[in-house]
Amino acid sequence: MTRGAIEFGYAQRVTDPVASPPEQDGRAAEAHALRAAFRRHATLASLHADPQWPGLEARLAALLTPIRTWSPALNHATRRADGRIRVVHWNLEHGNRFDAIARALETHPALAGADLVTLNEVDFGMARSGNRDVARELAVRLGLHAAWAALFLEGTRGRDDDGLTALPHDNAESLFGLAILSRWPVAGARLVPLPGPERLLFERERMAGRFVALLCEIAHPVHPFVAVTVHLEVHRTRAHRAAQMRRVLEALAGESRPVVLAGDWNTHTFDRGTAHSTLEAAIALLAWPGRSLAARLTQPDRGSHRESVFDELSTAGFHWERYADGSPTLGLRFERLGEVHALPHPLRAIASRGLAWAERRARLKLDWIAARGFHHDAGHGETIVGLDGPGRASDHAPIVAELSFDPD
Repeated sequence: MTRGAIEFGYAQRVTDPVASPPEQDGRAAEAHALRAAFRRHATLASLHADPQWPGLEARLAALLTPIRTWSPALNHATRRADGRIRVVHWNLEHGNRFDAIARALETHPALAGADLVTLNEVDFGMARSGNRDVARELAVRLGLHAAWAALFLEGTRGRDDDGLTALPHDNAESLFGLAILSRWPVAGARLVPLPGPERLLFERERMAGRFVALLCEIAHPVHPFVAVTVHLEVHRTRAHRAAQMRRVLEALAGESRPVVLAGDWNTHTFDRGTAHSTLEAAIALLAWPGRSLAARLTQPDRGSHRESVFDELSTAGFHWERYADGSPTLGLRFERLGEVHALPHPLRAIASRGLAWAERRARLKLDWIAARGFHHDAGHGETIVGLDGPGRASDHAPIVAELSFDPD
């Protein structure tokens, strides 16, 4: 569950080159220069009115556009005799607790040896995650091929719990993005630009960038397929998330190979940002019967509050039901919500008395694996418990799915 992104409106190339290693390309210095330039503007309108904006926009695009890819020193690719692949998806909470994440992916019985790992909230050069290149370090430790793409340039050192793990000095490259790790080589990679809430996130969270989906062609020796990871936005309505998903699916419309599509889709079922949204959410979280609330939050693909991203997926021929077990993947923390921060202090103090109780009820299913072109009746999935929550590997639980290629 991210706190947002910014879309600056520049044209995103469909096919992207691989970037140079960070120590050779001056990326950290450029990131710091752009952060300083953006810091002078409190609003997005002010930034766009700056005579220097066209040049800043081009420089931001140059910083965010390249897709970075790596291959392991030793080829770990092997053909599984049963014609199946094991897929892990995980929102890493930036990689703040990197050692716990890496250890889980290396040793947890359900995660170790995964064939495909799709990741959201993956830092590159952020103090909160040790100024690591998180995706590359994970790929090296796991012996996997990898691709990483930037979403945002972070204007701060972080927020919420980021200070608990942050280095004492500033960010390096200050980037935050998506990644895909694969047992087999990444034969090609491209980005699909998505609509996003630009003004809200620039002014509230000081993040500069855009939403994209990362599409990778995976060179499986028998069944080449496409892997996609996308992190949908959280601040607005179900219709906004559906519009983002629709853009991803349009990019896949002509794809004949099997497709794995995974991510944190922020399927919380609330239409945030509308006039009555805060009241509607408060009533549900505080007054609904526990069983009804749990069904809504852990089964957002059904019922009267159904997230319409699933309508888009169904229309495009994707399946997700057998890869989901109905367990929550995130425990909501009200201290992170802008709606709570916006309350006057006296009201916030009154509201806080009920928040702890409401948080115990607010367990959401936000993370999903969907697929097209596989033998879905043979698939299954599960949520891995015990790795998520304050002080643990991430605020999100990882999910796992076994997918079976259609018989030849």
